[in-house]
Amino acid sequence: MSKINTQLVEESPQYKKLLGMFLRQRRKIRSMQKSFAEIECAVIHKCDRYREFVIGECEFYRGKYEMRCRNQRE
Repeated sequence: MSKINTQLVEESPQYKKLLGMFLRQRRKIRSMQKSFAEIECAVIHKCDRYREFVIGECEFYRGKYEMRCRNQRE
């Protein structure tokens, strides 16, 4: 197998685009992990107003990941 010139790969537009997408996804995952840990703590310890906190966190991440009800009219 031939050696790949890493400098050429790192300068390619496709590499930069994929790297940017990777870094954004990694930040999202870390944010969601933090929120999940906070929700878990609130539910386990039943902190003050934990229900409102959990609902708020869930609403924050709601959107394209939300499952649609099959019986719901659009």
